Amino acid sequence: MGNSYIGVILAIFAFGTYMVPLKAWSKFTSWAYLSCMALGMFLGQLCISFATDTFCVLPVGILCGFLWVCAGAFCFWAVKVEQDLTGAGVRSMGVSILASFVTGVLIFSESTVLYFSIPAIFLLLFGLSRLAPPQGNIFRNWRSLLGGLIFGLFLIPYKFAEVPILEFMSSFTLGIFVAAELLVAILSIKRRAFFEYGLAPSLASMFMGVLWVIGQHGCFWAIDTKGALGYAVGYPLTQLNLLVNLLWGVVVFHEYPTKPERIKLAIATSVILAGAVLLALSKM
Repeated sequence: MGNSYIGVILAIFAFGTYMVPLKAWSKFTSWAYLSCMALGMFLGQLCISFATDTFCVLPVGILCGFLWVCAGAFCFWAVKVEQDLTGAGVRSMGVSILASFVTGVLIFSESTVLYFSIPAIFLLLFGLSRLAPPQGNIFRNWRSLLGGLIFGLFLIPYKFAEVPILEFMSSFTLGIFVAAELLVAILSIKRRAFFEYGLAPSLASMFMGVLWVIGQHGCFWAIDTKGALGYAVGYPLTQLNLLVNLLWGVVVFHEYPTKPERIKLAIATSVILAGAVLLALSKM
């Protein structure tokens, strides 16, 4: 049980921090960030793989890496089209939580006390909805919703394959690196210009990629069916990284500056935390 909750904490901190370069350098494009971060992911995991002698190329890992990049691309596309970074992230996260919970319960037959877990999911989704601006026409937000759906489902091949985490991670990060650089190259050809890579944001993004690797290892500990939580509970709990991201926004980037905004943020956060507690209790 201990490893599962340690994994949740690692994932929450790492996943809640790795988007900081996009906030710190507003002119640093999402695609340049994705390219640099993917390189950091690959190099960080490569060091771990060589140190543990676990480097290998597994098709399931490559597939999951491509799916992860596909999900991220839809979310970045949503931010650009919808011009709503917070709303796109919240909608994506809500769908990923719902998709992973349903998958864990129905596909992987994981046990959970439904009297706790179903209200918990409703509280998580309601709290997230309070953080997003009015949605308007739902079809306008199909990109962020589709990105969230893929984020909630992309680890299904890994769960079925039942391969060791370290061997999977080497292939997973390789798949992310190849898919990300291929996507950025295609976009560069389409726009007939390279994206700008400033030294500071590029290095910071690579470091965020290494941090993401640590968080992803934590995520795997959390969703391990032999642990305490599994996919239905462990994965949704890792999505509390949004709260760390919001903390960065309030403390460092001075977002939500007015009192009404902070009251609304506090209420939404309280609802999300109540849902998280209920979800954790559903596995006790």
